[in-house]
Order: sequence, then structure tokens, then C-alpha cells
Amino acid sequence: MTSARKEDASRFQQWQRDALSHRPPGAELRTVGPFQVELSTGTDAFTWVTVVDPAVTESDIHASVGRLRSMFARRNKELEIEFDERALPQVGGWLESCGFHLEERNPLMACRPPGFKPFAAAGVTLTQLAATSPPADLQAFQTIRWTEGNLSGRVPPPVERLQQELAMPSSVYLLAWLEREPVGTGVSHTLNGAAEIVGIVTRADRRRRGVAATVSSELVSRHFRSGGDFVFLDAANDEAIRVYERLGFVEFGANAVYR
Repeated sequence: MTSARKEDASRFQQWQRDALSHRPPGAELRTVGPFQVELSTGTDAFTWVTVVDPAVTESDIHASVGRLRSMFARRNKELEIEFDERALPQVGGWLESCGFHLEERNPLMACRPPGFKPFAAAGVTLTQLAATSPPADLQAFQTIRWTEGNLSGRVPPPVERLQQELAMPSSVYLLAWLEREPVGTGVSHTLNGAAEIVGIVTRADRRRRGVAATVSSELVSRHFRSGGDFVFLDAANDEAIRVYERLGFVEFGANAVYR
């Protein structure tokens, strides 16, 4: 791994620690051996389980998995563990020996100001959402982000949940438009000069028009203009990797998810 990629991996690990320390209102942090567990309450309770300690051992994992499983069983929640596989290459095998299986593995990619290549597709316009945005815009955002335009028939989360999220001043929520129709979404969360990009979704019938690249580029541009110096994301597939590479993102790790 090059020194630049090592620096990106180190910055990502610092972001993980910062994110655990700066939890959303109503969330609590629990330590179960080497596992860091973020728990929230409510109807749409969120959980995040990760491993960030590079000194973790196999015995640490084996000694703590039972307690972790019991915690989630009491809450009737599915246990899912994610971590940077390149930073902790042995953890996956240890989890598999405890009965977990690899659910997905996505490249972690980062961008810094010197390598950023802005992009804007013709005809794509963007709206930054706020809690006071028109209800139709908020509903369109939820429907696109969580159901890709409701083509799957899934029910998106309620708009009220989005309005609560929009109250966070460190986050930016963008709704993309093409031919006067809402067609894409994107979100960035900023913490201590680093930003995570998530929720980059384009409506299935409007793909290959530059929507995802335009949304991602705008989120990166805003972060760098505000003084941030590091942006990261995990890419869901080869097509997404190519989009982000054209914007100046480079791969530095792999986000592994075990269930």
C-alpha cells in the first residue's frame, strides 16, 4: 500500500473513532470486548457494530461474540458487523469460525482536494433539502433513496424521519432533478474535516445520465469549499467505482460486512 493510501486508511480509522464519540442524540455507545456498538432507540432504531482496535486478537473475538449475540437477541435485532478488512485482515476469518458469513465487501475510496475532478452533467439540477422543504420533495427523496423510485414495491421510511435527520447542521441532503422530475439523491455527513458520502441513488429509469456523478461531485465540492480535506465512501459495484475514479477517488480499503 502506498503512503497516500496508508494515510487515507489512517484517516478513515480516525473518522470511525470520532463517529463513535460524536453519536446522534438518543444513541448510546457500548463496548463488548473489541466490538464498539452504537445503539439508538425508537421505531427505526439504528445499530452499528464495528471493530477499530488494530491490536484485536482471535481470543478477544471469540470471548465476546456470545455477549454480542445475546445483546441483539434481547432487542430482536439482526447482528451485523462491519470493519475495514485491509486494516484488520484476520478478523473475517475469526468471525467465520464463530458462525458468521461474509454478506458483502465494498471498496473504500477517498478523495482529497488536490486530486478532485469536479463534474456536472448537462440538464441535472440539484436542490439542498431542509426540514421545511416541500413535502413532495421530501417524499421523493425517501422514495428514491430507499426504494430506487419504488420500483421494488417497498415502503420507504416516513418523511418525519428525514425531517429529523435534516436538523443535523453537519449533514447535506441533495435531491437531483432531470427534466423537472426528481431522479436522484445524495448525502454527506461531516465530522472534524472528514466527510462520509452515502445514499447516492439514481432512479432506475434515469441512470447513465450523469446524475450520481453530479450529486457526488457537488457534495465533495461543498465539503472542500467549507475547509474539509478528506471525503470517503464505499462503492457498491464496478460501475460505481468507475464513477468515483473519474471524480478523483482512489481505493484504500475494503468495508466488509458479516452477519
